[in-house]
Amino acid sequence: MYTFHGWDARFDEGVSLFNQGKFFEAHEVWEDLWHEVRDTDRSFLQALIHAAAAFFHYQSDNLRGMAGQLRKAAAKLAQYPSTHRGVQNNHLQFELIPWLHAAGEPEVLRTLPYPCLKTDEFRSPS
Repeated sequence: MYTFHGWDARFDEGVSLFNQGKFFEAHEVWEDLWHEVRDTDRSFLQALIHAAAAFFHYQSDNLRGMAGQLRKAAAKLAQYPSTHRGVQNNHLQFELIPWLHAAGEPEVLRTLPYPCLKTDEFRSPS
């Protein structure tokens, strides 16, 4: 069983895909990993999956789906410290705010940059 006590290459692959705007692919990679996680980090990983799903919905012109997934991501991310498992959680939460506020305004959404996951270079095991 995988417990995030060491980093799995799939996590980093998901971060890279997310930051390239390949949200569906990031979602798939992280979801595969999520099925193996059984500790408290399961919810954090699920938050990232929700964020990726939100932007995939946006790319598919499903603004309602995007808004719902963003709300789920934000609620789960709020349960974690500013940096968690090497991910700058506070930065991601900050970048989701304009998307949440403009969820019903497609003309505003088109002007927003996609969020970027920032990570620490060194991740120590728990």
